[in-house]
Amino acid sequence: MSKKIINYDIIHTEEIITDLSKFINENSYSKIYLLTDNNCIEKCFPKIKDVFINNIPIYVLQEGEENKSVNSLREIWNFLIKNAADRNSLLINLGGGIVTDIGGFAASTFKRGIDFVNIPTTLLSQVDASVGGKTGVNFGGFKNEIGIFNQAKKVFIYSNFLETLKEDEFLSGFAEMIKHALIFDESYFEELKSFYFRFFKSDKMKISNLIKKSVEVKEHFVKNDITDKGIRQTLNFGHTFGHAFESYFQKNKIRKIKHGDAVAFGMICELFISQKILNFPFSDFYSIANLIKEIYGSIRIIEDDFEMFFNLMLHDKKNVSQEIRCVLLQEIAKPKFNVTINKNYVFEGLKFLNSI
Repeated sequence: MSKKIINYDIIHTEEIITDLSKFINENSYSKIYLLTDNNCIEKCFPKIKDVFINNIPIYVLQEGEENKSVNSLREIWNFLIKNAADRNSLLINLGGGIVTDIGGFAASTFKRGIDFVNIPTTLLSQVDASVGGKTGVNFGGFKNEIGIFNQAKKVFIYSNFLETLKEDEFLSGFAEMIKHALIFDESYFEELKSFYFRFFKSDKMKISNLIKKSVEVKEHFVKNDITDKGIRQTLNFGHTFGHAFESYFQKNKIRKIKHGDAVAFGMICELFISQKILNFPFSDFYSIANLIKEIYGSIRIIEDDFEMFFNLMLHDKKNVSQEIRCVLLQEIAKPKFNVTINKNYVFEGLKFLNSI
């Protein structure tokens, strides 16, 4: 039976100083520590530093997926030890998904577990990493290969952090929002399209209410399936191909690809296969594929590398007995998880992606 979330609390706030201070004052932590990265220490920490009357120990992680590693994890543990952290300490993770993932894992395993708070600062982490309790690090060239499920004590979503984002970072998070809409609510998908064409270039901060909708969609799938054994797997739409795209480009050093971009291209491939297996409507498929191409451009996987790409997909955590399992759609908002696909479907999906 899937485990249910207990005491899960996300706060959407426009008063981050007030709400974070209230949380700290209501809890009797022996010591407070901050984990952030070299970008957020400059751009985001000044927005919350007035919460702390005294200086607190801060560990600054270098940006980049390559730093979501066991080596970084070891350094964070050493930082906590050197600064005399005990079991009644609190770790505040201020940053994007890399910071919240590795920080959550470090806290969950230090002295068999200390409390942690996540303050996601990117659109991707606010709509994705903020919900669900997944923590972990990359290992052996594969995404999130080592990790555990554990809930943050509190998550604070403060949309003003998004003012610090570059366009490509913003779009990376937007892809996850598109995914939420496609698996759950066609009207939400129309709202996202309207936002992109009306406000993306002129007023990105109009996205605040849409962030709340995405968080609600993810909560819908997570709340009764914390350990990802059933309905929560629907949230992996686009990710079976997407994680392989990330690993492929990381291993080959051809180009860097952001997580959201990889998921966007993964959705094209998985919708292509949805047509073949579940008769996903042809017109909707082309409309979505063209929208994704307009927003995210295109990528190409060398045909001689298709076999290598397929082998990368075999490492996906959803697979059972070396069978690749995907989330496919019968139509928008009608997903089906744990659909087994074979190598031919993978190659056909990649060929289509190369053609657009």
